[in-house]
Amino acid sequence: MVEYRSSRAMFIGGLAMFVFFGLAAVFPDIGTPSRTPGSDFSPAYGSFLCGALALGGLLLMVGSVPRTHRFAVDERGLWWRAGRKSDLIAWEELRAVRGQEPRPPVKGDPNSKAVLPALVFTPVDRRFATRHRALLQVLPTRDPEVRLRLPNVATVRQLVQEIAGVRPDLLR
Repeated sequence: MVEYRSSRAMFIGGLAMFVFFGLAAVFPDIGTPSRTPGSDFSPAYGSFLCGALALGGLLLMVGSVPRTHRFAVDERGLWWRAGRKSDLIAWEELRAVRGQEPRPPVKGDPNSKAVLPALVFTPVDRRFATRHRALLQVLPTRDPEVRLRLPNVATVRQLVQEIAGVRPDLLR
């Protein structure tokens, strides 16, 4: 079994926004008020503005709750589970599997893009990405390979080792 947690950065950012702007909305009179006529505005206006930003932080927090993703490999296929979502990629649906190592973009080439760590599947049919939309979250393309992006190289290597233990004939 291979596990990883999704990023916590957005959750922490939303929490910081909620706390900071929430306190500013609840206590609008803290600090020394400015005496310049251009910046003299009602505390209710500042409280409303900070309340709206605090609500935005709360929505950001709720929308980006970190989840644990679990992968398991057995004789039937590759199992995935994250929260209430789950999926099974059966070995019969695949021609080949390979691990993709990350690589930065080529310097001096404006068309070069960074390569992210991923598990690359070569499916048997074109409806593979549609059937496994919950896991892959990509639009079907003409490219015969489908990439499952993963957070780091260690996770890719662990999954490739697990697949090699069960189905070494699929690895290339």
